Amino acid sequence: MARPTQEYLIYRGGKWVPQLVYDLDDHVTFAEIKFFYANIVDYIRIIMCIVAGFIITTEWHLLTAFLILGSILLDWIDGPIARSYNQCCIFGSGIDWLADILGVVVIMAWWARYDYTVIPWLLVATSVEISTGLFDFSVTATARYPKLKKGQSGFFLILEWTMPENEYTIFGTFLWLAYPFYCVFRTLEYCYGYYEIINTTNIYTSLEELNIVLTLFLLNRYLLFVPAVFYICIKKVKPSADEIVYDDVTTSIMGGLIHYGTLATVYQKLLQDIYIDLQLKLHAEYKLVVSQRKVFWINIWKRSGEKTGLMIEFDQSQKLDELVHSWIAKYYDVNEVLLDGYGYILNPASSQAQAFHLDYTTDYSTIFIPLTEISHNNALQYIIPSPSTSSTILSEAIQNPDCVDVSRLLKDGNYYSVRQCVAKPFTIFKMDFGTIHRAISNQESYDRLMFYVSVIKKSAIQTVKIPDEPLFQSADKF
Repeated sequence: MARPTQEYLIYRGGKWVPQLVYDLDDHVTFAEIKFFYANIVDYIRIIMCIVAGFIITTEWHLLTAFLILGSILLDWIDGPIARSYNQCCIFGSGIDWLADILGVVVIMAWWARYDYTVIPWLLVATSVEISTGLFDFSVTATARYPKLKKGQSGFFLILEWTMPENEYTIFGTFLWLAYPFYCVFRTLEYCYGYYEIINTTNIYTSLEELNIVLTLFLLNRYLLFVPAVFYICIKKVKPSADEIVYDDVTTSIMGGLIHYGTLATVYQKLLQDIYIDLQLKLHAEYKLVVSQRKVFWINIWKRSGEKTGLMIEFDQSQKLDELVHSWIAKYYDVNEVLLDGYGYILNPASSQAQAFHLDYTTDYSTIFIPLTEISHNNALQYIIPSPSTSSTILSEAIQNPDCVDVSRLLKDGNYYSVRQCVAKPFTIFKMDFGTIHRAISNQESYDRLMFYVSVIKKSAIQTVKIPDEPLFQSADKF
């Protein structure tokens, strides 16, 4: 007996979205992530900041400094831990920034307790930290985090030195640590009465007298002030958004392609490693389908048929699944689409050309990432209809989605444009909903390989009936 269809609200892509009961295996619950190693680190950071906030009114100055700086330094490792154990999540990003904000608020309150004259400066610095923290988390929650452009100029050249392509350099890390260390050590000057002593001495005198404590405070005061200011300036800069390399969807009445640039190197290796792993696991079946010289795909995850979910177990399956969902959140509106499937498509050398077709209906869209070069000898072709083509003619042409009657698109003197996608390996491009397309015969000496992610509109989930698809699916649209 079929289960009744019911919708739940699922947090995905930074939003609460309705999702069918059949999709409930396809999301992450708090129970699954609450004890992620990186999240435990951030729990500790939050506790350290709260305790430090309570004891700033006591005489336990070194303990306060230890708790504040300890929380800051632990921020250095939570990200690498999350990535190493494949435990990145929006919740983790949120508590990370909560710990950051608590830390700067405690620093401000502690220093202001001893010197009211610095309150305006601290308010500015703390406001910048809090506002950028909230901005960073809100952007992270949408899974659309902007990438910093190369080639900054003028004052923004400092971004090239500190965080090129969103990755901190050693210099950037130094600036990041400069602000909290500067504030904590300046506050300790007041706590231990060093402020008056430091005003009447200098670094050379302290070095001659081997006064390590005074030297440390003097170095902090005179050498970390400028880096601390630079850190605040960097926090004000928002990275620029990714650019779309090419887009003919916005000018098309139906279908088209959008190119989004090149996939990050770390994910390139992931897709390659998984494909090699699947080849080894499925050697006999793989060899058989390649010999047929037809376009075929390997359905790693699918929604159609009796089963929804993974079709085959393999190493790094969870990491791939999280990556796929991050792409969907980035390139689609998650309120409107559901994951339909993902896997690999292979167009063998000397293959047969496909007929122009739709992927089932006009309610499907696909992200493609080629692992090999797409050349003019094995390209993906697609059609952009004439702007004057009526919806009636379009409906008649796509009546059989497996073999579109392209001659109908020429009715009443219309025309259509046949375009060809030629791309380097690991280019990211999205084929829009309702794109009429085909794979041409592969006349290259190598098999053309692509990774795909397909989505379906939520509005069509109840009406579109897709037959059960096996792990290996040959394309019979010839």
